[in-house]
Amino acid sequence: MKQLCLGLASVLWVIVGACGDDQRGIGGGDTAVTDTAQTDVADTAGGDTGGTAMLPNACSESVACSGSKACRSGVCVDDPPSAATATLTDPVDNTPTTDAPNLDCVDASLAAPVQTTTARLYGAVARFGDGRKTTDMHVDVILASDFDPSACESETGDEQITCYRAAGTVVGSATSTAPPTPDSLPASCSGHEDCPLGYQCVETSSVVHECKEQFGLFEVADVPLDTPLILRAYPEGAITTRWHDTYVYNVVLGSDEVVDGAVQYDATIVSDGQWLLTPNTVSLPEIPADHGAIGGRVRDCHTATRVSWPIAEVSIDTARPSRKVVYFNNLEDDTVPLVDRATTNIIGRFAALDIAPGWNVIAGSARVGGAVVTVGAEEVYVVPNALAIVSWPGKRPYWRQH
Repeated sequence: MKQLCLGLASVLWVIVGACGDDQRGIGGGDTAVTDTAQTDVADTAGGDTGGTAMLPNACSESVACSGSKACRSGVCVDDPPSAATATLTDPVDNTPTTDAPNLDCVDASLAAPVQTTTARLYGAVARFGDGRKTTDMHVDVILASDFDPSACESETGDEQITCYRAAGTVVGSATSTAPPTPDSLPASCSGHEDCPLGYQCVETSSVVHECKEQFGLFEVADVPLDTPLILRAYPEGAITTRWHDTYVYNVVLGSDEVVDGAVQYDATIVSDGQWLLTPNTVSLPEIPADHGAIGGRVRDCHTATRVSWPIAEVSIDTARPSRKVVYFNNLEDDTVPLVDRATTNIIGRFAALDIAPGWNVIAGSARVGGAVVTVGAEEVYVVPNALAIVSWPGKRPYWRQH
């Protein structure tokens, strides 16, 4: 397996494998100069070097960052603007707070899980961007511990797509179907949580909001709890469609979240319209079919009294560079990137566009307590023509709709 190891000291159990990182916390003067991000890569002539080489935007104790970037958990990242202090957003109603994020779980060592407890996983196939209803979407639940689709890189055309869609140890699969027709719907709604699962609160006029069917639903039995998973979603049937395959990393279903033997976690798929709109909005050309993208949210570590909340004002970057990292406006349901924004919005959202496929590392930088600190790093595999969704360092998000 071609892994990117994030550091040199204690064992950090991450979404793809076991790598190392020294514990830094959020103390002042954090330069993270001991972190590395490495992978087996081909040389510039296209041949295998047979060893490890630094990715272009990686850093280590002996490899410094250039320009204004600083080394954060093995990746060169721009500091947030001087006035950008990281704060939390209450996800119940997306209300910004003045509270600092909890970063206790950043680069912390974790014990490997014991996969003895399972539950029924259910959820909606959420849609990033406008598009058709998300029925007939195939959803795979994959063990993250041995997920390594690198062998697919040597395939081409439809064979490569098929290879990526079969990669990994699949513990369960389902195809999304239309939500059951409710006996009745509320006459009006003020938020998505007022609607049944699979429906959204949609503005139908300037004064009227109604619950409208939007998403297909899926269920998978006997999914392991407290275990890193990946959710892979792609359209059932034809390989070429108006959707892009989507991988949700850092999925951990907590045993304390199970209700009546079941736990909710939504899969996601991105529409072709949104795939085109996001780069075009920031004056970039279409993402080439042989490249992919990373998107997600920065969330803090959950506590004994709450789950992981979004962090605003975080700057991010990747070890294998993207053409551009973009950040978005503050609207959850009408998300567009902003050309002049340099940090995450109040819902912690970002995207790294046009990235060569393969293993990568994503890391972030934030101003907390008067110091610039790392928010940790995560490994992620970028599949061609697909979206990789990764949220970190917290892995217990709040769901607006239950």
